[in-house]
Amino acid sequence: MHGKINEIRPVIRKGRLKVVAKIFVPEWGYKDAFLPDREVSTILPRCILAGKATRLPRKFLKTLVPIIRRMTIGREVRIWNYEEIYYFSFLSWKNVKFNEGGEGSEKPDERETVPV
Repeated sequence: MHGKINEIRPVIRKGRLKVVAKIFVPEWGYKDAFLPDREVSTILPRCILAGKATRLPRKFLKTLVPIIRRMTIGREVRIWNYEEIYYFSFLSWKNVKFNEGGEGSEKPDERETVPV
């Protein structure tokens, strides 16, 4: 199922950062869903934002909120339910094929590397 991120916010659960979004899914309406940790670390790279720190003050969330919003609001995402909790993830590049003509062209480019 796919939806669009309408709102997003960081939350602290048991001292750890979690990201929760309000996602509009046409068939269901609005659902709150969590972003899996591996995807949180993709949009908020710890090595850049926090270095080697293992403890941060709560006020550090003020730094993260604008980054999270810019990277997510309005994006289409995949949403699913696992053990009574909704999760979401960003759409994969797996199904995108590159070719000479762009959208609508028949033959995908099969070369290993393509000059840019």
